[in-house]
Amino acid sequence: MNVADAILRRLYTLRYYRVGQIFARLAALARKRSAKARWERIARLPALEPRGERLDLVSPPIASARLVRGSDGAFLEIFGRGVPVSRPLDWRSLDASAPTRLWRFHLHYHEFVENHLGEDSESEAATSWEFIDAWIRTFGGSVPGGGGDPWHPYVVSRRIAVWVKLLLQRGPPPEPLRQRVAASLAAQARWLAENLEWDLRGNHLLQNLRGLALAGAFFGGPEADRWLRQVAAILPGQLREQILPHGEHFERSPAYHIDMLLALADIRAAGRGSWASQLDEPIARMARFLSEILHPDGQIPLFGDSTFDQYPAPRDVLDALGVEAVSANDDRERSGRLGEYWIFRQKADCIIFDAGPVGPDYLPAHAHADLLTIEASWNGSRLFVDGGVADYEDSPERAFCRGTAAHNVLQIDGRNQCDVWSRFRMGRRGWPEPLRFGRSGPFHWAWCAHNAYRFLGVPRVGRLVICTADGPWIVLDWAEGRGDHQFVNRLRLGPDWQVSMQGGGHLAVSNGRETLTVRALSEAEIRCQPSPYYPLFGRPIQVIALEQARQASPPFVSGWIISRLYDEAPAVEVHGRSVRVHWRGSSTKIDLV
Repeated sequence: MNVADAILRRLYTLRYYRVGQIFARLAALARKRSAKARWERIARLPALEPRGERLDLVSPPIASARLVRGSDGAFLEIFGRGVPVSRPLDWRSLDASAPTRLWRFHLHYHEFVENHLGEDSESEAATSWEFIDAWIRTFGGSVPGGGGDPWHPYVVSRRIAVWVKLLLQRGPPPEPLRQRVAASLAAQARWLAENLEWDLRGNHLLQNLRGLALAGAFFGGPEADRWLRQVAAILPGQLREQILPHGEHFERSPAYHIDMLLALADIRAAGRGSWASQLDEPIARMARFLSEILHPDGQIPLFGDSTFDQYPAPRDVLDALGVEAVSANDDRERSGRLGEYWIFRQKADCIIFDAGPVGPDYLPAHAHADLLTIEASWNGSRLFVDGGVADYEDSPERAFCRGTAAHNVLQIDGRNQCDVWSRFRMGRRGWPEPLRFGRSGPFHWAWCAHNAYRFLGVPRVGRLVICTADGPWIVLDWAEGRGDHQFVNRLRLGPDWQVSMQGGGHLAVSNGRETLTVRALSEAEIRCQPSPYYPLFGRPIQVIALEQARQASPPFVSGWIISRLYDEAPAVEVHGRSVRVHWRGSSTKIDLV
C-alpha cells in the first residue's frame, strides 16, 4: 500500500470515531505517566470488609479455559493450547509462555477457576486459591500502568468477577490469605474505578461496569456504595446505546452478545433491586434474541467475531436465566424478521440472512466485511457457514476471517466490502438498505442491498433469498453500476458436507444422511475450493467453498438454487428489478425497489 492510500485508510478510520473517544484515549495515555503515583496512593488506602451478603450470580461453565490434570502433571488449557503448570506455581513463566495476547488476557482473567465452582472438592478450592495467591505475590504489587496485560482494565474487570464468585460460592480461604485476597480485590476495584474504558466503550465498558458493580456489592462501606452509584449513573445511557430494540448487542457478534447478557445479569444481581430493576426488560429482550438466533444444533451463527468456545454454551446461559430456546422440532414453516435478520425455519432446517450493518461505525473492532451474508442448517446439520475467528493477532489468518472471501456473499474484483485492517480496524465501509420481506403462496422471501462497492463504480449490490418448505431455496445476487468487473459468488459448505457428484450443471452435496443439489442460477460453472473454517479459536477445519466466477459488466445477476436431489429446479426470471419464480404450479413476482 502506497503512502497516499495508507493516509486515506487512516482518515477513513478516524472519521467515524466519536470525539469523546479520542479525548478519552488521549487522557488514558496521559494517565499512564502518573500510574506509579496513583498506584502508591491506592496501595495506602485502608482495607475494605465484605458486606457478608449473598448474590444470585449466574455462572454457567466456560469452555475456553480450564485446568487439566493428567498422568504427566497439570496443564492450563486456553483455546485448545495447553502449557504445563509447574510446582511451585510460577506465574512469570505462565505469562511468558502465552502464545498470543488473547491467550495472556484469558490467563489473567482467571476464568479457568470458574470450571470448579460447582464442585465441592476441597482440593479444587485449594488449587484455585493457590493460583490466586501466587498471582497476588507475582503481580498484585506491581504498578498497574507498567504491569502490562494483568492490569489492563478489561482484564481487571473479568478477574474481579471471578474472584467475587469464588469468594461467595466457595467461601474465603484461610487467614492470612483471606486478607491478601480482600486487599488485592479492593485495590483492583479502586484502579478500575479510575480507568473505565471510555475510549473503547462497547463491550469493554459494560465489562468495566460489571467488575465495579460486583466489587461494590461484595464490599461494604461508603467507598463500595460509591462504586455502585457510579455504575448506576452510567448504566442507563449504555443500555440505550448498546442494546438494540430487538434485543441484540449493538456490536452484532453473537458470541459477544452472550458475554454482555451474562455481564448485565451479574450487574443486576449486584444492584439488588432499586436501580437494578431497570435491567429486567433489557435482559429478557437479549435472552429472547439469543434464543431466536440459534441454529437447530443449539449454537450461535458465527457472524462477526464469533466462535463456539469463547463463552458458555447458549442453552446453558438460557437455562440459567430461565428462558426456553426456540424448538428445532416445530414442523411449521415460518419466517420473519428478528431485528435486521430474516430467518426461515421448518423442523431442523433454517436459513439466517444478516441484512444489518457490520456493527456500530465508531466501534467496528469485531466487525467483518460480511454485508448480506447467510448461514444455514439442513436437518440440523450446518450447511452454509461463515469463517469464524482464527485469532486476534495482526495475522494473515485474521485478515482472511474478517475479509469478504470468508463469508457467503458476492465479492467484486477480489476486494473486501469494507476495508478491514490491523487487528480491529476498519476504514472504508458500506451500509445496507432497509430489509424487505414477505410471503406469497409457498414462497417465503426477503431482500436487501448495500452500497459497499460504490468505490469500484458498483453503487448497489443486492441479495434476494427465497425459501419453501423442504426446499428449494434460492439465493439470488445482483449488482448495478458501470465498468467491467470480476464477480465471485461463494457458498461455504459446513464441515459435514462433501461434494459427492457433479454434472448437468449442478453439484450434489452430501453429509452421509442427506443429499442436496446445488445449481447455479445462470450458466456459470461451479468450482470447489478448499477454505479454512474456524468454529473454535485458532483451530482450522478445511471446508469446501462453492464458487461461481465471471468477468462481466453490470447489470449482473448470479445465484444459487438448493434443493433435494430428486426435486426439479424452479424457473427464475430476472427482468430489470423484478424477479419471477415458478415452481410446481405456483408463481410469484418480487420487485426489488
